[in-house]
Amino acid sequence: MKRVLITGITGYIGSCLARTLLTDCEVYGLVREPLRREYIGDFEGQVRLIGVNGSYDSVEAALRQVQPDVVYHLAAYYTGAHGAEVTPMLLASNITFGGYLLEAMTVCGCPALVCASTVMAYYGGESYRPLNLYAATKQAFSDLLAYYTDAGLVRAVTLVLSDTYGPGDHRPKLLNLVKGAAQSGERFALSDGGQDYDVVYIDDVVRAFRQAGEQLLQNGAWRSETFQVNAPEPLTLRETVERMLTVNRLSLEAVWGQRPASEREIRQAVRLYPLLPGWKAEVSLEEGLRRFSL
Repeated sequence: MKRVLITGITGYIGSCLARTLLTDCEVYGLVREPLRREYIGDFEGQVRLIGVNGSYDSVEAALRQVQPDVVYHLAAYYTGAHGAEVTPMLLASNITFGGYLLEAMTVCGCPALVCASTVMAYYGGESYRPLNLYAATKQAFSDLLAYYTDAGLVRAVTLVLSDTYGPGDHRPKLLNLVKGAAQSGERFALSDGGQDYDVVYIDDVVRAFRQAGEQLLQNGAWRSETFQVNAPEPLTLRETVERMLTVNRLSLEAVWGQRPASEREIRQAVRLYPLLPGWKAEVSLEEGLRRFSL
């Protein structure tokens, strides 16, 4: 039975991945205090949670204890803002911790890594242009990873994610906010809604991570591979919201165009990398929106 280690196991995507991997893997998770149980309460007793305190030594000790076959690196701190109050957390969570993880994997002889990146690093569809500071810190981790893979110390698959959604998701994502407004009856201000909304259902996202780990272990020729996880033909934001309302027979007092467009936003879906071999989104938007709103 494979041993897998998940960073970010207490988050939405990490917890969904852990729940799936439990069927045939020993699952370990790196966690920090205070422990968030909102997503892991139903299976906490089936996984081994190992505390780290932000130091390199604690990360190395965890890797040495677990000796995982695959590390899934999903831990991240997200904010669209920047400033003195958030910059230290962005740097510590998205760069420093990731650097510690890579070095600890090398020292402990655990070379297989599957990690998440973001389309926000490709603002305007360019090869690299960060939409915000969060995207810049994610790219900084990718630059660290490039050294470790080029030096033959780590083998990695990077999955570039757009937006994600699914049931039980409490993140302040747009579809969650729209659903809440529809249920409460409050007016909801939105942008013009003309931008592509490239969103993938959580089951498909989790399947991509699982398949990436399996293929990385099976294919010794892979050293540093990057693939996208995206919708086949994304609708606009407005079309997606209207589809969700129609599918679930909801009504929303939407005020389109009241929220001004951001100075920096992705208007057209980013397509720079191929899909993971053997993977494609299987849950249609209509079916995913139906499950999401139950």
